[in-house]
Amino acid sequence: MFKRIIFIGLGGAGQRHLRIFKQNTPQETELIGYRSTSKTPVLNPDFTVNKQDSLEKLYGVTIYSDLEGALDHKPDLAIISTPSSMHMDYVKFFLSKGISVFVEKPLSNSLANFDEIKSLIASNNVTFQVGFQRRFHPQLSKINDLLKSGVIGRISNVILTVASYIPFWHPYEDFRDLYACRKDLGGGVLLTEIHEFDLCIWYFGSPKSVTCLGGTYSQVGMDVEDTARVVLDYGDFLVQVNLTFWQKHAERSISISAEDGYLFWSQDDNALVEEYYNGREKIVSNISNYTNDMMFDLQSKSVLSGLSKSESEQNLIDSNLSLSIVLAAKRSMDEDRKVFLSEIF
Repeated sequence: MFKRIIFIGLGGAGQRHLRIFKQNTPQETELIGYRSTSKTPVLNPDFTVNKQDSLEKLYGVTIYSDLEGALDHKPDLAIISTPSSMHMDYVKFFLSKGISVFVEKPLSNSLANFDEIKSLIASNNVTFQVGFQRRFHPQLSKINDLLKSGVIGRISNVILTVASYIPFWHPYEDFRDLYACRKDLGGGVLLTEIHEFDLCIWYFGSPKSVTCLGGTYSQVGMDVEDTARVVLDYGDFLVQVNLTFWQKHAERSISISAEDGYLFWSQDDNALVEEYYNGREKIVSNISNYTNDMMFDLQSKSVLSGLSKSESEQNLIDSNLSLSIVLAAKRSMDEDRKVFLSEIF
């Protein structure tokens, strides 16, 4: 168990990690925060503004505006929740000091430094994990188990859809200031919703090529894509990933068609449908009262329990692969052509 945890960045994502890690650590665990701007107010769990409390009072965290002062506490785990373009510098910094790292997705907005990070993980007694919390969703995890079992047979078609309306995300601030809406901070719907590409890697492995159409359709001055239609070619089947953060009706779903069965999940009712053709059987399982915090809770426990060196290295490989898919999609969109993953990764 880690004794001293430093939180780098305490915006919306960082405050959620602070709250959940606090719940899952012993009382004697020391919590340290580093904030360069303190732009985001104190937030409640539902992301409304808490005007009565401070982060120090709520969570017993000691917050610094200078990193050296925070490092005087000698943390052994760093939780990095800065904008995406800043992730890699902090990752390298802490790993080089022998401090384990948990970093928000995506690992970066560039594939640079992969070999250096891999070397730092291998040579230091550290653990490493990127925040792909959807792997900890019980229904999405069950889909992975079913796919690995081969029970639905040969895959024929897959569709993943994620849609949201980014002005609704953080009502306490102008959405155009969010990292997701700014190219210089590593934004865009492809990087922001990289979770779905991570799921594809988890479920199916690496695709052969990527084709993408998309762009900025919101006409509100963003310099990143807000909508993308991505096709991953696995040779024997295709995966279509539909992404937008300019749709007021929130939507998240997965459908997987195969020779012997069909799987479907939607966040609307959190129900997983399993349909098996051979036995003409249909199973619908629902997890009532499910909240997104439950994924983050399981994720934090996995971080705190410590990963093996091989698990940390595999996490890095998968994270780079998902980033490679995003970069291939961006190149495909820019150059209007199919991009083979071997061109990127």
